[in-house]
Amino acid sequence: MDKYDHFKLKIDAKPSLFHKQTVRKAVGVALWGKIRKEVLQNCEPTSCSICGYQPHNDQTHRLHVHEKEEYDFENIVVKLTDLDLICVNCHAFHHFGFTQLKASKEKMKELKQHFITVNKCTIDEFEEYRKSLIFKRRPQGQKEVVKINSELSFQDILFGNCKVRYAIAGNIPLKELIIERLKQKGVYYEYN
Repeated sequence: MDKYDHFKLKIDAKPSLFHKQTVRKAVGVALWGKIRKEVLQNCEPTSCSICGYQPHNDQTHRLHVHEKEEYDFENIVVKLTDLDLICVNCHAFHHFGFTQLKASKEKMKELKQHFITVNKCTIDEFEEYRKSLIFKRRPQGQKEVVKINSELSFQDILFGNCKVRYAIAGNIPLKELIIERLKQKGVYYEYN
């Protein structure tokens, strides 16, 4: 059992091999817009599934559709397992590494406070949690990828020269359209 299992909001460290590789990008803006509309219509109440933030009707842009994914290193596949409706602040934590690169000091302070409020923890617990993730990071995962995919060099993995494919599992809105689009682009992977 992880010391931080009780946290509702967590940092989601995506493996390096799969950085910037999402179904959202693969299917394009138009189809993703339709998916977002379906998720917003089918989510009752229309609120963040993590912190409960509920925007006014004119503020729904502050809710994002977040992809829940699993990663298959052997076949280099991102498997979309579910979609969550989460607020912009919770979403920033899911992509914390990227957020740290782009956000101002003031925004980072606001985000840390959001984390503390949602998880009912202290700033020290936040820092301890954040540091614990650094030691769980990818060097061992990258070695694992190299070992499983011996035809790939470390540079291929590091610089994203691997063809990432996508699988779709679970009850995803417009699932058949997504699969069709991925097949058209030659990036769909079907598990037997």
